[in-house]
Amino acid sequence: PSILLVTLDTTRADAIGPEARGVETPAFNALAARGLRFRQAYATVPETLPSHASLLTGLLPAGHGVHENARYLGPEHPLLAERLGASGYDTAAFVSSFVLARRFGLARGFAHYDDDLPAGRSERSARETTDRALAWLDRSSGPRFAWVHSFDPHAPYEPPEPFRTSYAKAPYLGEVAAMDEQLGRLVAAFEQRAPGPVAILVASDHGEGLGDHGEAQHGNLVYQSTMRVPLV
Repeated sequence: PSILLVTLDTTRADAIGPEARGVETPAFNALAARGLRFRQAYATVPETLPSHASLLTGLLPAGHGVHENARYLGPEHPLLAERLGASGYDTAAFVSSFVLARRFGLARGFAHYDDDLPAGRSERSARETTDRALAWLDRSSGPRFAWVHSFDPHAPYEPPEPFRTSYAKAPYLGEVAAMDEQLGRLVAAFEQRAPGPVAILVASDHGEGLGDHGEAQHGNLVYQSTMRVPLV
């Protein structure tokens, strides 16, 4: 099958999906309704780079050696894209934050690794990243493996309109809702343009404290708020 892996940065399990309160996420809900939703899925570590290293190697941080951001994943650890590329897949990645830039080692095996960020910025929006992924879909051929990463729910919480207004009292959830809109665009395009059967996987790399247990964001504590994640 052509494979779409979508990682939703900083997204709590209780902030997206049919049981989430205070936020509408119709794209994720639609996937959950026709797929398999894991209600007790956990990140390996509440930081972006080491968690993605685990997703792409199948190893715990103790196995791949990356325990925090701004470190390097060594070439001795095979990556998913390397194995799929060797099996004939056209492989591409589209990441939305400098934290996952190619210099940190996750680009191995991807024929196309898009970590191009706007000048002077350390991240880009889910819409910008999705636009890049859709353009690649038009150029790609054969079975495809695409990894698309959205960073929007990460602090600072500054959702675009109309989500900025509709979630004025909960901007974190506004970021999640804006990201979900782009998830819908991406899934629809992938299913339409990818050849043959399609496999779609959506997961978060970690959650967000939002004040639970005294932690505003993530990276220090390992409670449910930052470790339990959505997975479909």
